[in-house]
Formats: sequence, C-alpha cells, structure tokens
Amino acid sequence: MRMTLELTTAEARRLWTDFLRRLDWANRDLPGPEREEAKSEVIAHIAEDMAALDLPDEVERLREALDRFGIPPAPPPAWQKPLAIVLHYLAIMVMGASGLVILILLHMTLMEALNPAAVGLYIYPGDTVLTLSYENQAGAREILGAWFIPAMLVVSALGSAALYGLWKLALSPTGPVSRWMRP
Repeated sequence: MRMTLELTTAEARRLWTDFLRRLDWANRDLPGPEREEAKSEVIAHIAEDMAALDLPDEVERLREALDRFGIPPAPPPAWQKPLAIVLHYLAIMVMGASGLVILILLHMTLMEALNPAAVGLYIYPGDTVLTLSYENQAGAREILGAWFIPAMLVVSALGSAALYGLWKLALSPTGPVSRWMRP
C-alpha cells in the first residue's frame, strides 16, 4: 500500500518534499521493499499526528508533526563526493612526491655525516640560486656549514609532520575527506 499526504499550500509541500528526501537518505541502506514499508509507516504516522493537532495553519501542523517525529539528517551536497575523490588522489600524489624529497634530504644528511667536505647547500659562482649538492665544486660557497645536518633534520621533521597532517585530513579512514567519499 502506497500512502501519500495531500497538502494544499506550497510551503507545506516544500517542507514535505524536503522531509521525504531526508527520509530516503536516512533509509538508503534498507532493501527496497523495507524502505517503502518504513516510508509508508512514517507517512501514516505524520498524517495521524497532523490530524490530531489543533493548529489552524497546515504549515504549522506539518512543522509540529515533523518536529515531534524528528527530522532526519540531510544528504550531503552533490559536489562533496567528487571533490573528496579529487582531494584524496591529489593528497596521494603530494604525499608521494613530498615523501621522496624528505627521503632525499635524509640521505643528504647521512652523506654529510660521512663526507662533510662534499655534501651541502651551496651557492655557485655567478649564480644566486641555492643548490643542494652531493659534490662541492670549485669556487662554491657553502651556506650552512656545520648547521647542515640539524637544518635538514628539522626540515625533514617538519615535512614529515605536514605529511602526517595531510594523511589525517585526506587519507585516514576516519578523516573528513574519507568520510565524504562514503555513500
């Protein structure tokens, strides 16, 4: 049996349509026949409650009946899941590339400990760009000197913390982006 609720005002029909949309979203995991049966029971309950209320306005009766029943949560906006998928895969790429850079910095830190005369952060003659290098070239000026190892360890630690934050945000099963991806 398919029961409907006949409403005369546009505002009441809008409220009812919104409620049914929310109800369908809340019951999305139920099999089709059970979902229809639950929906029919809710409609019958709301109709009985509206008939029992002594309010002159149809919209007020409907609002009161819906408030008594409890309004289900709204479905997420349509743009949320595609955005979550883009953010998820973008985070994977950023984490991969950034993780490789952090590994390179840690490798350079180890190499600096083993070969301090060659590895470092240099400015080459005639150039204004800082260059991380495994080999000291003639005329190059080392910038950090003995501070190279602590500086690279700090940069690696900060980069790792940032990657962990990105993982918590976009890749963790309990993170907001992962929750957006679920139906």
